[in-house]
Amino acid sequence: MVDDLRLERILRAVEGIPEGQVATYGTIGKIVGESPRVVGNVMARWGSNVPWWRVVNARGEIPGHHHRVREHWEREGLLGPAHETGQETPSDGTLRVRLSNVAADVVILTANFERAVEDLPSDAASDSYS
Repeated sequence: MVDDLRLERILRAVEGIPEGQVATYGTIGKIVGESPRVVGNVMARWGSNVPWWRVVNARGEIPGHHHRVREHWEREGLLGPAHETGQETPSDGTLRVRLSNVAADVVILTANFERAVEDLPSDAASDSYS
């Protein structure tokens, strides 16, 4: 079970991912001090009001959501000529981005996160990723 503070920290970190970029569950986890699995569970249950389409697995995918993610990725320029975006489509139809081309900068994500949680009680158990 994830308490309200941990939940809020994860969701605010996701809100800090810039448009047209993505971050992995692992990157968000390192920034907020949680495991990628916890981040994934939070996104699956409570992520519908944040830009969930900007959080991908380590392969650059959002498994099972390729029909829903396409609209968002097209609007943000994550889909297009592969030489520009690094977008790939495996044979099973799952959409994938090339992380080396579209991953958000961890330093910027961390700074965005730190500003976003200034009003929250401190969580001594969490360490920021640097």
